[in-house]
Amino acid sequence: MYFKAQLSKPLKPWLMIISLLLVTGVLSGCGFHLKGQYYLPSSLKTLYVSSEQRFDPLLKQVKLRLQQNQVNIIEKRGKESAELRLLPESFQRRTLSLFPNGQIAEYELMYFARYEVIRPNGDKKQYTVELSREFQDDPNNALAKERERALILDELRVIASDRILAQLTMLD
Repeated sequence: MYFKAQLSKPLKPWLMIISLLLVTGVLSGCGFHLKGQYYLPSSLKTLYVSSEQRFDPLLKQVKLRLQQNQVNIIEKRGKESAELRLLPESFQRRTLSLFPNGQIAEYELMYFARYEVIRPNGDKKQYTVELSREFQDDPNNALAKERERALILDELRVIASDRILAQLTMLD
């Protein structure tokens, strides 16, 4: 009876604070962080970002993600800064199924993003991000399907930029 009466009382504020601190400590201790938040090594906190293509949509997306993660992007590469060089992206299509009349019904769109990380000491390593999405084709709605394909490619670039940052966190 005494035990039931104790449970019905509200928890004391200090007990709630201790519980909150304990949960926060456990989550931060296991490496948990919010999605989209990356902790780059100190050697990559100042970075020169370049691309072989002048108006590279992936370059724009990677720069945005780097700025969101407090990386200082410099305009000119110095001797003390690292470089992230985006290489030309590529796409491939693979047929998955056909309509009875022989036209493509569904295919897999494969996206490849390659990049290099060049350290201040000249050490250069190349990496690749590979992503794929299934895409249903409809010859009767070619314009709509082309727009859908463009949206899928934009989405793949966003995912690729997140993967690039995730891979950068593992360097050092």
